Amino acid sequence: MVKIQAESFENLTNFVTDNNEDAEGGSLLRIPFGIGSNASSGTASTTFDLPTGNYEVRLGYFDETDGDSTIDITIGDTVLPTLTLDQPPDGAGINPDADSFVNEQISSTVFINNGDLITINGTRDGQEFARIDFIEFIPLDENLIAVDDTATTQQNTEVNIDVLENDTDLDGNSTLTIVTDANNGTAEVDDNGTPGDFSDDSVIYTPEDGFSGPDSFTYELSNGLTTQTATVDIDVTGVDENSLIAVDDTTTTEENTAVTIDVLQNDTDVDGNGTVTILNDPSNGTAVVDDNG
Repeated sequence: MVKIQAESFENLTNFVTDNNEDAEGGSLLRIPFGIGSNASSGTASTTFDLPTGNYEVRLGYFDETDGDSTIDITIGDTVLPTLTLDQPPDGAGINPDADSFVNEQISSTVFINNGDLITINGTRDGQEFARIDFIEFIPLDENLIAVDDTATTQQNTEVNIDVLENDTDLDGNSTLTIVTDANNGTAEVDDNGTPGDFSDDSVIYTPEDGFSGPDSFTYELSNGLTTQTATVDIDVTGVDENSLIAVDDTTTTEENTAVTIDVLQNDTDVDGNGTVTILNDPSNGTAVVDDNG
């Protein structure tokens, strides 16, 4: 869950900040009333910067006994029910303190996009000034977030990509599906030998023979309630045909005398990971690879 303290809202119109020891962050917002500052309503707004998804929305506020102020909340295009502060808790009085504090669910489910504007409108009634402490967002189990990925492989070499590593699936029961295959290869879901457990699934990408360059595919996560898609960009690096060159060698030895031949001395191995294998033994002796310890 994430709480946004009301006093941290960037845009305030006819709302002021008050220090309050019973407010969670030590401060609250209220509509001003008094000499030189007398408003009947106020507006506060900020931007939702959490991941897109479904959230329970709660509001922390003070409901005193000296009026029935109202609070209206809009998130993006969603208008939440009006909250009327007319049910002060037992023990509440005219002061905004622990006895008058309320943490109330405003909506059980709201789909919110990252970047949506959160707007709170308050209306004063009597001596109750719509005092607000915080707004709280609790991600729901159906939240599902797929994030784009990148991978690298060599020409003619498949790569296993853990596309779920940076994704969010709070239930852990989402299915992984390839939506758009790669243009220059194939992408297949690997269930890792556990077809009933989707949490360890990955994608095996295999480039076409001889292909090198950029490629991509798109996958989808679905939990039956929500679907999310993401793109995987792959960089297939080419193999230099001149990176491995074997050159013929000659050597001399005396009768009954073994000789060590540095066959690699005139060869080329750019990567430095080539292996030496005897393909054909000599007709009148033996040849054995020496790994030099």
